[in-house]
Amino acid sequence: MDDLRGMITFARVVESGSFAEAARKLGLGRAAISHQVKLLEDRLGIRLLHRSTRSLSLTHAGEDYYQSCKRISEEAEAANRRIQSLSDEPVGRISLTCSANFGLKRIVPLLSQFRHLYPKIELDVELTDEVTDLVKGGYDIAIRSGPLLDSDMMSKKICSTVRRICAAPAYLESTGTPTEPEELASHNWVTYSRHSGVLSLSRDERSYKVRITGPIRTNNAGARLQFVLGGHGLGLLPEHEFWEQPKGNLIMLLPEYEMAPLDLFAVYPPGAALTLKVRMLIDYLAEHLSKARENIP
Repeated sequence: MDDLRGMITFARVVESGSFAEAARKLGLGRAAISHQVKLLEDRLGIRLLHRSTRSLSLTHAGEDYYQSCKRISEEAEAANRRIQSLSDEPVGRISLTCSANFGLKRIVPLLSQFRHLYPKIELDVELTDEVTDLVKGGYDIAIRSGPLLDSDMMSKKICSTVRRICAAPAYLESTGTPTEPEELASHNWVTYSRHSGVLSLSRDERSYKVRITGPIRTNNAGARLQFVLGGHGLGLLPEHEFWEQPKGNLIMLLPEYEMAPLDLFAVYPPGAALTLKVRMLIDYLAEHLSKARENIP
């Protein structure tokens, strides 16, 4: 059993890239993880990892041994998923990653409600605007906006977000208010780093494409909102951010023009779909995010 525990721990360390990250995912202390790998090396009589203060790498023997450990680890996880799928109540840890602003406003409150309903669930939540590798990061679920890149991951659409062009009154007072799509290109924009820079609008079966640029670019949706509120330019914002503001803080521009909605997906590794806890959480998020959208004026 000690060898099996050590093999699974060793596989986690390799996949995580560090003892600290493996400890976080396994819910153990870094010293305990390092100790288990050291005991495994002592029992085998061979070094599996090259260690330094900044990094670690596999030895030749470690590379070969890792393949066996990886298979054992995957089989153990699959066995746990099969057992959990037979339970009537979700149990265990769910690791989820989501963008910071949307996560704080929408996902975290729902996770809190979900855990009150199912207290045997443990949550590991990472809020970041970076697109993370689910397998390498050990995540069960990532909340991402579409369109999604082709991958081996599974996905389920959980909601759609209508986007609106908005600006602070102070900005419009100094520049004038655009009333036609062609005027948008001459304005300053607060842009989001993952946006293509081309805005597509339509009205009465006629389409428009406008290139948008500006003095401020950010990868954080919350920062984008604050810069727009500060009067630095126009912003393409989720509709709910407009309605959450006190009346008069933002002006919605060209509301008669339509833009394609932004679809949000729960993305997960194929094996995660077998677990009751992941299926139930994804369904819960989809149901309640849709209800929130229906309550927008």
